[in-house]
Amino acid sequence: MATTATTWGSRIGFILAGAGSAIGLGSIWKFPFWAGINGGSGFIIPYIIFTFTIGITLLIAELVVGRAGRGSALHALKHLGGPAFSIMGGIAVLTSFVILSYYSVVGGWCVKYLFDSLGGSLVTNDPKVLQATFGALVGDGLTNSLWHLSFLTLTCGVVALGVVNGIERLSKYLLPTLFILMIVIMIRSLSLPGAMEGVKFLFDFSFDKLTWMSVLNAMGFTFFSLSLGCGIMVTYGAYLKDSTDIPNSSLWIAYLAIQTALLAGLMIMPAVFAMGQDPNAGPGLVFVTIPFIFSQIPFGWFFMILFSVCLLVAALTSSVSLLEVCIAYLQNEWHMKRISASILCYVGLALLGFVSALSFGIWSDVKIFDRIIFDFLDWFCSNIMMPLGGLSIALLAGWKAWNSTYVQVNLVKKYSASANAFIKFSLRFLAPLLVLVVVATGV
Repeated sequence: MATTATTWGSRIGFILAGAGSAIGLGSIWKFPFWAGINGGSGFIIPYIIFTFTIGITLLIAELVVGRAGRGSALHALKHLGGPAFSIMGGIAVLTSFVILSYYSVVGGWCVKYLFDSLGGSLVTNDPKVLQATFGALVGDGLTNSLWHLSFLTLTCGVVALGVVNGIERLSKYLLPTLFILMIVIMIRSLSLPGAMEGVKFLFDFSFDKLTWMSVLNAMGFTFFSLSLGCGIMVTYGAYLKDSTDIPNSSLWIAYLAIQTALLAGLMIMPAVFAMGQDPNAGPGLVFVTIPFIFSQIPFGWFFMILFSVCLLVAALTSSVSLLEVCIAYLQNEWHMKRISASILCYVGLALLGFVSALSFGIWSDVKIFDRIIFDFLDWFCSNIMMPLGGLSIALLAGWKAWNSTYVQVNLVKKYSASANAFIKFSLRFLAPLLVLVVVATGV
């Protein structure tokens, strides 16, 4: 099999691209409402602990496998683990493809909301109008499909430009922009009367907030928020130079992912409490509650535009990483040109995405395990496919190819015996346990 000759242009470019993948809509869209329904600090504290322990060791393992394997996710796992692990690599590629097919539908909503916010039509003080607007968008199969295509076109356009000129350049400009916009909105949110109640909700920890379910959900979100188990970090690891310190870079990616999630919480929850809204509003928190909140404050239309830009930037930085997994596979295993691979993926993702887009409307009666197609694909990938991908990485890096893992971890800097022992123990025992718990909980 062919191996990749592509490398990141710079270490900071890789860190920002990796952080962009990890951040995505998960930080801005999913984190605030998950924190809301899981009691705030009772979810956040375990999430931070899991991310800086088991999560970061799995992140290290994926980057190690990628750099040692120097190819697509399938090639890298086969190179280190043999034919059995190549099957898991193939499943990781398929997982990224399926996730992107429905993720681009959500990305299409972000594009639509940006257009609407620019036109000023989103800022209204009538929640029923906002609910009707969102319902009309997702319920109209043609409209939903067209916005899905618009987001998919953006994604494929960036990836077609290449790793350095496309993904890395996008991340270098958009990630700092995202942080600046989030800080501006956070400051405005914190300045509202009663906003400190939202801060207390997020960070005022007490053991009665800590429930078994909040801990389990924090474990699952750790997996989701670091883009583990679907071949992204393996693929990004394949583009790493030997001079890049993997543990240090992994620490930065995890830190930026957590920082963005906390910023998102501070953007949204103080405003939610200041306006007397329900923090337990679920997925509608972003698309219904937030526009309502902005309608209640001076220059709300301006902050709604900023927020919509944040959503789109976060969605795009994740979608390009999902697509790159598929492109790397087609380039390395089928020797396709990047442009040709991008076009092929565009067509396939458009068709599969139509199925998810239509599942809210004319195909809403089609259900699998009592879930519409969109929800089933999200559940299956998040609770089955990604955890199994993470399990295979842990077993490969911790057991089958530990010698290669050790070499890659210490390639730039010799880490202490205790640090290496912790990574080894986490990969061999703690990470598999986490994965099995996440799968059992999801099922």
